[in-house]
Amino acid sequence: MQLDAHEQQVVDVVDRVGWMVMRVFPDRDDQDPRWFAYTIGLAVTFGWPELICFGLDADVMQELLNNAVCELKGKGAPPSAGMELTEVMENFPARLQVFPKELFREHLGWAIWFAAHRGLAPAQFGCLQLWWPDKNGRFPADAGCDPEVRRCQSLLGRLQ
Repeated sequence: MQLDAHEQQVVDVVDRVGWMVMRVFPDRDDQDPRWFAYTIGLAVTFGWPELICFGLDADVMQELLNNAVCELKGKGAPPSAGMELTEVMENFPARLQVFPKELFREHLGWAIWFAAHRGLAPAQFGCLQLWWPDKNGRFPADAGCDPEVRRCQSLLGRLQ
């Protein structure tokens, strides 16, 4: 099957690096106007869940996700829900949380495409959300977390 230019670019980057980060900019008509970013290729390259991040500048989210992958590779342990990462951000840890399966199609299109392109079954594909804390170090599920930090990282009006 012949790949289009964008598909080929995704394949080439993941083949060269092991993953890539897709930054998603909302359209004016989007019901959810938040920018987000997610990884492509972790499921294929490492057998890990993909990672997704919400609520920050696209360049910052790309850097955080890349930092998270590098830290996880250094740990030699697969990512899991509740895991804290200490090398993703300066001064604060980041935390991984379950990302709801019902939101995969809406948010992880290219990662799903790439996994299927490389022969992964849907059951072999997962995703964790990279949470970042407020300026006091509180995560969205923590009591006293800044409401705006909680809002921009919460999906479906709830915390995972």
